[in-house]
Amino acid sequence: MSLESDFFKKKRVQFNRLIPFGFVKTGEDYTYQETFMDGDFEAILTISNGGEVSGRVIDLALGEDYLTLRVERQLGTYVGQVRASYMELLGRIADACFEALPFAKDQTNRMVKHFEEAYDDQLNYPFAKFPQYASFRVAGKWYALIFSIKMAKLGDFLGEMAERDVEVVNIKVDPKKLDDLLERDGIYPSYHMSKESWVSVVLDDSLSDAELFDLVAASRQLVVSKNKVSTGPEFWIIPANPKFYDIDTEFATHKIIDWTQKGKIAVGDYVFIYITAPVRALRYACQVVERDVDKSDYLDKPDVDKFMRLKLFKRFADDDYPIDFLAEHGVKTVRGPRRMTEDLIEKVKKELKDDSTCSIKRCPSSSYPKSARTGL
Repeated sequence: MSLESDFFKKKRVQFNRLIPFGFVKTGEDYTYQETFMDGDFEAILTISNGGEVSGRVIDLALGEDYLTLRVERQLGTYVGQVRASYMELLGRIADACFEALPFAKDQTNRMVKHFEEAYDDQLNYPFAKFPQYASFRVAGKWYALIFSIKMAKLGDFLGEMAERDVEVVNIKVDPKKLDDLLERDGIYPSYHMSKESWVSVVLDDSLSDAELFDLVAASRQLVVSKNKVSTGPEFWIIPANPKFYDIDTEFATHKIIDWTQKGKIAVGDYVFIYITAPVRALRYACQVVERDVDKSDYLDKPDVDKFMRLKLFKRFADDDYPIDFLAEHGVKTVRGPRRMTEDLIEKVKKELKDDSTCSIKRCPSSSYPKSARTGL
């Protein structure tokens, strides 16, 4: 693996951003050139139409590739400075022209997106010491555990195949179907879980997306069947960006506001509002008191179908539930509406006890000042 491919392995190129940044399209590829280190070196980055990134660093004094940069164990102050300067350049390109992805493999990212959209399930990271492990849960139990591993850990592989790095998902299966599943390409006895009811699936397109998604959905159903999902209110986190919406002013004026309706959030559910950077902390606890609010008063928001109504019952100090605290309890990112982890729910439940403002009361929309109904 090259330095460039390793740097961009969890990033997806946004082709529409390349030319504005300074890339030039040559045939099917895009090329970018820039001198650095006071003009002593030139970087030449090429991005193929498939998104693969390759690069050269030219020592302009010699007119040849500076290969010392690519020797991992090469030490020395000067080569370290060149490498740091080149990595800074790659970082600028990544920030401007790429989208960050949670995983390196395309099929892994497609699977994660599918289950976030299909079930409103969100990734959590169960092991603080092993942040590369991620899981999907239902009823507080895993139904998919995702991690990277060498093929040697999955079977008796030799040579290059044994050293091949792959991403896998451990899923629960019906023991009666286990033998048949293990006959299929890409499916192996589970790594570090019960081999009687779990398997490891290599996420390298050995299985089609449809086959993979069906197997993971079946794992979810097996876990649901064994662990009945609570019928009580659910706990959600939704992000608010202060650059686009002055939520502090709204809640200072009104205790009930409307918000863009999100998927499976239901009346009675608790919604904790996370303020994005630079705050990066939970600030408000609310409860959903109404769904399917008519959008007739929001003609300026044609892209929103319906609204839900949130009632504020508590504001937190920004150091009560900062992102570091959330990460310790399984929530490392808040990119959109997501369920809380069971661990985090236990931590915030104390905020709901004996709070008289938590009662659900359905009110007609006319009972709220129109000026309050400006949620995201």
